[in-house]
Amino acid sequence: MYRMKQFAAMTGMTQSKIRFYEKHGLVLSDRTENGYRVFTPEDAFRSNAFRVLLQYGFSISEAIEMLDAKQDTAEFRSSLQEQHQKLERERILLDYRQRRIESVLDVLESDGKVDFKLVRIPDQLYVNASHGRDFTVSMENEKVLAEYYDLLSITSCARIISKENLLDDSPSVDPDYINTVSVEEQHFLSPYAREHVKCLRLGRCLRFRRMVTREESIQKETFDDLFEYLDAHSLTISGDILIMPMFLNLDGEGSDIEVLYVPIEEGGTN
Repeated sequence: MYRMKQFAAMTGMTQSKIRFYEKHGLVLSDRTENGYRVFTPEDAFRSNAFRVLLQYGFSISEAIEMLDAKQDTAEFRSSLQEQHQKLERERILLDYRQRRIESVLDVLESDGKVDFKLVRIPDQLYVNASHGRDFTVSMENEKVLAEYYDLLSITSCARIISKENLLDDSPSVDPDYINTVSVEEQHFLSPYAREHVKCLRLGRCLRFRRMVTREESIQKETFDDLFEYLDAHSLTISGDILIMPMFLNLDGEGSDIEVLYVPIEEGGTN
């Protein structure tokens, strides 16, 4: 039998953590007649087994349930295999997030200057959160949007400007708000989601990077640099434009960096 200080020393736990374990039934201390709490070797085994399960990445509730359930080797192996798949998915999501942060840091080093580059961009599978300023469609697409947001390291909150809207005589554009993912990553989507998304064709694109305020971003005059570049290089827009915002000024008062992918007809100069 061990007293509190002995049990804390041998398990490497603070007394407050031991009390947490007692509260959740992970250790079952008894009290002696003089009031000391005492613990058994079984308590030490259970607390260490619990921490091993946490080491495998199980949540506290999952680990507690596993300790109290009767599990044979096959069941435990199945639990570990499921956990391995879950952690692998999380690893992939973190890897995407890391690369996204690195790409944004690279952009920030440019101080947000206007920049053009011809690139190849995979087609995008997207779901509408709005049609222009009308967000009622988000209710229809609620299930797919929730799935996209759950994959937000791989998916992106973005906007689409229709080619017709960009080239018409209106003073501003009215982009659709969307959530999108590359067709190369569609295996992350459920069959249901894949059946309820649209495809934005991109391919050969002019990447147009600029810094604008929220209000400026929809004004046609802020696209003058784009049209001048297209004319100077004999390039023609072939489809709808994808906008990937970086949201530097979350309060909406300052400027954000936006990256626009403008589909270009094959041919033309580089």
